Amino acid sequence: MLSPVWTQCNESMLGIRTEPEIPAGFKLDPLEPWKGQFFENVKNHDNFRYSTIGYWYIRRILRVVKPGPEDVFCDLGCGMGRVVCLAAQRPMRKCVGIELQEPLCRIAERNAAGLRGKKAPIQIICGDVATADLSEGTIFFLFNPFGPDTLRETMENIRGSLSQKPRAIKILYYHSKYRYALGPLDWLVPTREFSSFGGQPVTIWENQPAADNRASAERAA
Repeated sequence: MLSPVWTQCNESMLGIRTEPEIPAGFKLDPLEPWKGQFFENVKNHDNFRYSTIGYWYIRRILRVVKPGPEDVFCDLGCGMGRVVCLAAQRPMRKCVGIELQEPLCRIAERNAAGLRGKKAPIQIICGDVATADLSEGTIFFLFNPFGPDTLRETMENIRGSLSQKPRAIKILYYHSKYRYALGPLDWLVPTREFSSFGGQPVTIWENQPAADNRASAERAA
């Protein structure tokens, strides 16, 4: 487990704050670390408590996915914006965070505005990722933000955006607990899988034409 001091140092350098605060009077369960408030006003009732990823792990996955200057990075279920802020320190066309819960959106907006070392513009959208406009996205990041029903609806939303605007995309699913919901999708193929230092599975998926083109290029080489 990474030291809280490391997190504090990163947040101080970045000028953001993304650690959840424990409400007054809340009794902690010693077997369940505090992950923020649980919201129930969602369609499928399969959202999870707010949590985020350690800075070391975020930097690692950004090195793996290698976003370029023409990419639009979308964090689906961005919470307080830690991942999208760290992504925006790389030169990209745009970084977008989409979050359902307005209190988290407001914090993410403050973090985006105060971020030091920003190299890409950040847009925070307060809305449902299953219905939001995803037509700009080329890299989609999910840190297990919801259950299989909302995940399927979100994938259908991405697929619909590809019909309107064909393009190559990558989906990076961190802690891919419900990867079985992506397996039957014939327009997506898994291209990489590994475990984070904490043992959580990470899977990367690409849309079928992009994966076929890459395989053809590799064979030609």
